[in-house]
Amino acid sequence: MIHRAVWREQAFQQLQSTAFDLLVIGGGITGMGVAAEAARRGLTVALVEGRDFASGTSSRSTKLIHGGLRYLKERQFRLVRESVVERMRLMKMAPHLVRPEWFIFPVYKGDPDPLWMLHLGLWLYDRYAGRDLGTLGHRRLRSADVLSEEPLLRSEGLKGAAMYVDAVTDDARLTIAVMRQARAQGAVVLNRAEVVGFRKDAAGKITGVEIEDRFGDRDVITVSARKVLNASGPWADHVRRLDDSGSSRILLLTKGIHITVPKDRLPLRHVVVMRGTDGRMMFAVPRGAYVYAGTTDTVYDGDPAHPTVEAEDVRYVLAAIERTFPDVKIDDQDVVSTWAGIRPLIAPGDVKNPSSVSRDYQLFRSASGLLTVGGGKLTAYQAMARHIVDDVFPETKTKVREDGATGALPGGVDLPNEAAILAQAKRHELPMDQVKTLVAHFGSHYQDVLDRLAERDADKPPRIRVLRAVARYTVQEEAALSLEDVLVRRFPEALFSGDNGLDVAAEVSEALAEALGLSEEDRKRHLSAYRAFVQSMHAWKNGR
Repeated sequence: MIHRAVWREQAFQQLQSTAFDLLVIGGGITGMGVAAEAARRGLTVALVEGRDFASGTSSRSTKLIHGGLRYLKERQFRLVRESVVERMRLMKMAPHLVRPEWFIFPVYKGDPDPLWMLHLGLWLYDRYAGRDLGTLGHRRLRSADVLSEEPLLRSEGLKGAAMYVDAVTDDARLTIAVMRQARAQGAVVLNRAEVVGFRKDAAGKITGVEIEDRFGDRDVITVSARKVLNASGPWADHVRRLDDSGSSRILLLTKGIHITVPKDRLPLRHVVVMRGTDGRMMFAVPRGAYVYAGTTDTVYDGDPAHPTVEAEDVRYVLAAIERTFPDVKIDDQDVVSTWAGIRPLIAPGDVKNPSSVSRDYQLFRSASGLLTVGGGKLTAYQAMARHIVDDVFPETKTKVREDGATGALPGGVDLPNEAAILAQAKRHELPMDQVKTLVAHFGSHYQDVLDRLAERDADKPPRIRVLRAVARYTVQEEAALSLEDVLVRRFPEALFSGDNGLDVAAEVSEALAEALGLSEEDRKRHLSAYRAFVQSMHAWKNGR
């Protein structure tokens, strides 16, 4: 019998006893953003997610908060302007999670975009950012200056480059922060709670949803709601078919993969824009002791829950690295982790180039009243949320502040300085880097994680002590229910460590089991599932 956390019991009780103004299906960044915005305006809101929060697209992106330079070439000026403005806003709201970084965009002879076009696009970038940009405007670099900034870049055919500022993030942690924001505003949120059907009135209009508990052993429950928004990303067409088995397909799914290598194998100083062998823009992004690179963009028709990284996907990214940094010799054995994500794009009539399909969003209405959102970008999730709530609940527009900002995200205020971090490291007998990493993931809540350090763990290595504390904290405060939830999305040890977290997984599973009240049998099941997850990340090597 699985012990149910107190917060989960409370959520189920609220779901069954409240008639909500809005029920959101899907716990990715889009659904979370809408839930937080609607709750902020005083609406009663529930959000349910069939798996874990951010377990789909919202934890499998390139982890950038950016305007999207290439969209200017496609004349999507509104999308770029909105994204640049939202980027500036997020850097203020969540400085621990959204950090400005210098990007280098080299231009070579024969590239599809000449230098003058790049600088024109970045001039617009700077204009859209406005006075908030400060001294972070873009810079023009001559060939010699480019190689001074990033010596590993290919020199042959190099015509120059631009340096500009965009931002990097942890997409899953950003989604979790917005989840906490939504809860703080009064929204009821629940993961591992899958919508399996709809309730309708005599006229065929949706009045609620049927939810199945995917964690415990409850019977299917019914939740009443005035409006239902399907924000389930790649699963949007599946949810639409639950409403109407004959509904047309609205999405085009495309797959993007990333690989991670040790930074000492690819020692970059900045984020670098690369091009694939087909000319597609890609990125190499430093993150701590690692650099990750991607992404691909191929049409996908498989299960959105289990997109796989194929050997040819990895070869495509490695070829881009080799083309951009010819003196760096990276092969399959250097790849320490991979991830694959599915983009839920609006289906165009004819698809010849998936990268040309718009990343903008669109709201669809079914005859039953079901609302479905497709498309959208991580960067612009707040703007998208405002537009959707304006559309669905126009009477709440007067409750929107003029600047549309929603204040700092949880953990985004009162960040500790170097002295405070050093003091905490000494107090808890931890390496300073361990405490800095906690701040980078949890912001000002890092102290709450340190408070979960257990005396009985005092003789364990610092990494294990910290990860066991992370497990306790994320179960209690962030709805983590599995080892994968903890080590992939709440604190991505699986993606950014040399052992993918396998060396510490057993120890962390003990803390997880204790926090959740799991039996020894269930603890072993969680551990086995995590090991299988890590194995799946490397399965592509069998097909090389």
